[in-house]
Amino acid sequence: MTDTNDPEKRKTMRKLFRSKPGTEPELEDAAELNEPEELQRPQTKTESEPEDPVTEKAVDDIMKSDADEALKAQDDAAQKVETKQSFLKRLKSAWVRWWTHPRTRNGSIAVIGLALIAVGAVPFTRYNVAGLVMQASVTVTVADSQNGAPVSGATVKLGGKTAETDASGKALLHVHAGSKTLQVSKQYYKSASQSELVALSGNTFKAKLVALGHQVPVKVINKITGKPVADAVITVQGAKTKTNASGTATVVLASSVTTQTATIGLGGYNTAAITVTATGDVTKNTFSIVPAGKLYFLSNLSGKIDVVKTNLDGTDRQTVLAGTGNEDRYTTSLLASRDWKYLALLSKRSGDNASLYLIDTTNGDKLSTIDEGNANFTLVGWSGDRFVYKVDRSSVQSWQPNAQALKSFDPTTSNTLLLDQTQASGTGQNDYARQQVVSTYLIGDQVVYSKTWYGFGNNILSGKSSEFDSIGSDGSGHKTLKTFTSSSLSGYGYFNLDLTTNLYEPSGVYIEFSHDNTNDFYDYDDGKVTPDTTMTAEKFNGIAYSTTFLLSPSGHSTFWSDPRDGKNTLFTGDADGKNQKQIASLSDYNTYGWFTDDYLLTSKSSSELYVMPAAGGTPLKITDYYKPAINYNGYGGGYGGL
Repeated sequence: MTDTNDPEKRKTMRKLFRSKPGTEPELEDAAELNEPEELQRPQTKTESEPEDPVTEKAVDDIMKSDADEALKAQDDAAQKVETKQSFLKRLKSAWVRWWTHPRTRNGSIAVIGLALIAVGAVPFTRYNVAGLVMQASVTVTVADSQNGAPVSGATVKLGGKTAETDASGKALLHVHAGSKTLQVSKQYYKSASQSELVALSGNTFKAKLVALGHQVPVKVINKITGKPVADAVITVQGAKTKTNASGTATVVLASSVTTQTATIGLGGYNTAAITVTATGDVTKNTFSIVPAGKLYFLSNLSGKIDVVKTNLDGTDRQTVLAGTGNEDRYTTSLLASRDWKYLALLSKRSGDNASLYLIDTTNGDKLSTIDEGNANFTLVGWSGDRFVYKVDRSSVQSWQPNAQALKSFDPTTSNTLLLDQTQASGTGQNDYARQQVVSTYLIGDQVVYSKTWYGFGNNILSGKSSEFDSIGSDGSGHKTLKTFTSSSLSGYGYFNLDLTTNLYEPSGVYIEFSHDNTNDFYDYDDGKVTPDTTMTAEKFNGIAYSTTFLLSPSGHSTFWSDPRDGKNTLFTGDADGKNQKQIASLSDYNTYGWFTDDYLLTSKSSSELYVMPAAGGTPLKITDYYKPAINYNGYGGGYGGL
């Protein structure tokens, strides 16, 4: 409230009224209005100013007006506080009355519950409310309106989400619950739109499309197995259709055409270009597709020995490495790793000696040199991703050590390891003892081999022992598993401590040691060499050649042949050659390799390559090829050696 008799305020107002218009009032001391009371300077007493009646009246009017406004503001503030307190008091009183009267309270709760039940009982209301926070799975099945066949590759839109139907004509979406508009479209079909209510579960909607052209049944099969291929994508003029489990699908062609070019694609297969005919006869629109991958082999079709590759059906033939004309037709060899990533090529492309090369099929068929020089190389084979080979150094004399070396090469690092090398002793051609690596097998990740001695001279092999050894293809864990000695090595002349071996199963080797007019037999299995008292010379010699168990890329299966009545009976089995299954009898086909675990490679007449299903069936000819005279019997760690 403004005090109209406040002398200080009245004094200030007089000065304001005496100021000239448009100028600031002349205050004697700004501290009178702004400075705190304790900081103001002491005022000297002055004589009272003469009073002007007009000024005094104006000051009274202003002071009175200010007082009225201040009183009104105070009244309004008091009214608001009173109103708020009154409302809270009434609300509290109503709550107490409601809570303390059970009939009223329970009745209110019942009314609210019934209202909620009423809302929840109406699906439209219930699901639209739930859809604000909850999503549900929806399965949409799209079928042809005429024949009811599933329509794959159709675009389905619902609740802002989009999906494509699979080979069975179904699409799965996750959308908010509530009323939605379902839209379905596909090229050469009339688009469909319908309203659907998405519940919290059990949403299965059906839609039918009307074809606007020729409906053509198509079937897709695997060219090697002849079996139907599911989920193959047939693309016609941008419209995609997937085959079902039976390998069939219905495509729609424009009404104005009788034929239409298309493609068939599927992961793990080569894309095929086809021509679809507008007919209801599916036999006229049955197409085969070929599993993806390239087969590498030697060919002298050009008059030189080339390295060539093709698809598994012989198509898309390409020359990987053209021959120079200097290759040896008897010893040129190509061995592929089990996954066909790497190829080891022994070839005399120039000079007097053959060199050992690597072809990396994962790197544009890049050619690099593994080993070369004044030496002869003998291929042992692939042990996983490592290639094992033997080196015979031509310049080393019979009485000098290191004439032979066993090596492995890692294509991932381009590093070569020395696994072992031979020893020797003596002074010349009439006085020498020489060690040699005779038989080498790749069993698991182990290189298993025999080292024997021969020599000429007086008591030249006295104190010498032949060995049966093993070492990891990475150079680890060298072991001498068994040594073999003889007591009849005295005197002058030529002597040898020979070992003969035969592979009888993927991880088993028979060993024969002939000495002192007797034959001893041993069995290598599971990393150990033990005497075999049941073996006889007749039985051992009946194994003319080591059976070659070709190991599948996964290492889980084997493939081999057994000669019967002048022909070959083909078998597959587990990794140990057990649980065998005969897949061909009295066959003209021989084993060659695997291509993935699904297909077998066979050869015929040593000049034709074929592919067939791993479960057996009719072989499909791939190509003619060049088969060198050399065989790698007993080697099953890779392909191309038979």
